[in-house]
Amino acid sequence: MTSKRSIDAANETALLGQVVKIVYFARLDFSSGVQRVHTEIGPKTATHPVHGAEVYTGIGDFGGIDGQVVESVSGSPQKLSLVLTGIDSAWINRAITDDYYRRDVELMIGLEDAAGDLVADPEILFSGFMDKVDASLGDGLGHMKLTCESRGTNLQRSPDNRFTDEDKQAEMLGLTSPETKDLLGEYIYMMVDLKLFWGDREFSSPFVPSGPRGPGGPNRPGPGGHN
Repeated sequence: MTSKRSIDAANETALLGQVVKIVYFARLDFSSGVQRVHTEIGPKTATHPVHGAEVYTGIGDFGGIDGQVVESVSGSPQKLSLVLTGIDSAWINRAITDDYYRRDVELMIGLEDAAGDLVADPEILFSGFMDKVDASLGDGLGHMKLTCESRGTNLQRSPDNRFTDEDKQAEMLGLTSPETKDLLGEYIYMMVDLKLFWGDREFSSPFVPSGPRGPGGPNRPGPGGHN
C-alpha cells in the first residue's frame, strides 16, 4: 500500500497496522430500488463518494465474496461474485422478478477500530455491473450468488447503435429546432455506393438527404419520396 493511491490517510494507517478489522459494503442497484448490505451485524451508516451517507443492512457471516479484486494493466474485464446465504425469500423474489442485468454494483471496503466504528469513509474496491444471479430457496431461507463484471466489459461489447440517421434522431427525440437537431446522419445511406470525383460535379453522386425515415419515405426529400 502506498501513499500514491487516493486512499484516506486514516484508512492507510489502519491497513498498515498489526491488526486490521475489515467490513465490506455492497451497493446493488436493482430496478425495484437500491439494496445496501454489509458484512457486519445491524445497520451501519457509510458514506459513499457520490451518494453520500447511506444506511447499510448487516448480514454478518451470511455475506461473502467469491473471487479476487485485481487490477489489470491491459484493462481486461474482471469478474467477481457476491454470495448471500441464509437470506429470506424476499431476496430470491427480487432476483427473479427485478431487472438487474447490466445495472450498477459497487463494493466498498471499510476499516474499523476496536469499538467497531469506521476509522474513515470506505474506499471503492470494485465498480461494475450485475451480470447474472444463481438463486435457490429451501426451508424459507435462500442462497444467492450474484456474478458481477467490471466496466472493462464495455470494451468487448458491440454497441447497440447501428449509426444510422434513424438511430441518431431517436437519440434526439423531442428536439425540433434546426439549430439543435443533429442532421449528420441524413447522408449515411448513400455512402455504400457513393462516387466522388474531385472537381467534377457532373460525374459525382448527388447528395440527397434521407430525411426522418430513410430514402423513399413519406414527407422526405430522398429518392422515391414525396412531399
